[in-house]
Amino acid sequence: MATNEQIESMKIDENVFELTEDTESEYLVHFAAPFTGSDVCMVPKGTVFAPHGPMRDDALYMHLIGRNDELFNKMEDLVKVNYPNLFTRQQGFSFFITEEQLRTLPLKFRSGSAERVLEIIYKLRSPVYPIFS
Repeated sequence: MATNEQIESMKIDENVFELTEDTESEYLVHFAAPFTGSDVCMVPKGTVFAPHGPMRDDALYMHLIGRNDELFNKMEDLVKVNYPNLFTRQQGFSFFITEEQLRTLPLKFRSGSAERVLEIIYKLRSPVYPIFS
C-alpha cells in the first residue's frame, strides 16, 4: 500500500479534466451510519474534476472543481427516493473514475492526460513498482 507521501509525490490532482457531454456517472453516497451506498445520475457537460487518490485497484477518487449546486441538489433528491430510511443521515458523496471510464468517457483534459492518470493507477496497484519499495 502506498503511503500518503508517495501518493502526493505523483501529483495526481494535476490531471484536471472536464466532461464534453452530459454523462451518466456512478458515485458513492455516505451516511452517518455503518453503510455506504451508490447511485447514478446525469452529470452535465462542462463539469470539471480532478482525481486525488486511490479508491481501488482500477479506480481513483476524484473531486469537483468549482461548485455545482444543481448537481448536488439532484443527487440529494435521489438519496431521498433511493434511501428513504437513511436520507436524513446523508453525509456526502464521493466521485470516482475507473480505467475503463478514462478510456471511454467524453473527457477533455485541461492539464495532464488520460495516459498519465492510467499510469498512476498502474503504479498504485503494482506491488513491485520502485516508488513503493
